[in-house]
Amino acid sequence: EKEKELAAKKEAEAKRKAERKAKREAEKRRAKEEAGEDDDDDDKLTESELAQLRGYKKTADGRTTSYFTREQSEEEKRLLGDIAPQRLHPQSTSPTPPPSNASPSVRVTPPMRKATSSVWNQGGATWEEKDTTEWCTDALKTHLKSASAKSTTGSTTLLATVTKIDSFSGDASVAIAGGKKRYIFDFHVSIKYEIRDDDTDEVLASGTMRCPDITSASHDELEVELSSWDKKPSDTETATKCRTQLTKQVRKAVQGFVQDFNHHY
Repeated sequence: EKEKELAAKKEAEAKRKAERKAKREAEKRRAKEEAGEDDDDDDKLTESELAQLRGYKKTADGRTTSYFTREQSEEEKRLLGDIAPQRLHPQSTSPTPPPSNASPSVRVTPPMRKATSSVWNQGGATWEEKDTTEWCTDALKTHLKSASAKSTTGSTTLLATVTKIDSFSGDASVAIAGGKKRYIFDFHVSIKYEIRDDDTDEVLASGTMRCPDITSASHDELEVELSSWDKKPSDTETATKCRTQLTKQVRKAVQGFVQDFNHHY
């Protein structure tokens, strides 16, 4: 009997739920009929909803635009002011005169405008690099070709000169970062030289020097490699003394190039 009672209660509860559901559905249909809508409109989207799904909407002035476009209020426009892009004008710099201690035997190229960071990088916070290989190549060759040295032993004076840049490779640049300027170069050079009698201009000896690492990190202690004589001198001791002096002048020529590079840019 208890089971029958429970079953009857469940059946009655189910019937009441069905009646309540039917009543709600009837109320919804009546409300739609009063609004002039069909029963099938429950699953349909309004024109406004369709426009939003397509990604478009109407602005206050009637324009059709992206749904995600945000319109600024008049107060916001007033606070922001004019935010249109403005043209940037680079700061002009005046050329500086060449250094007073420049060697008179080396032609110093007239200085160009000193390298500065770009207009968009006035603070120099972003790494910016300018290729200067062409200018540095010409400048370094000019300095090396100007190297010469004299050596006197007794009544004999020898003159050593660079006659040819035999091989040359490398690159250079000026970098600006953190508000600081850095001069970067890495060259590998081989040069030919001759040793002559300063009185008769007779070639007594010749050979090759190599500068394997003319770099911004080690130019203060430049390594110069000497190969065997191309033309061996009859007086090796005297010629070697003159060649040693030429080696010193080659190192000075590199230092002159570095000063010229720093001044030029």
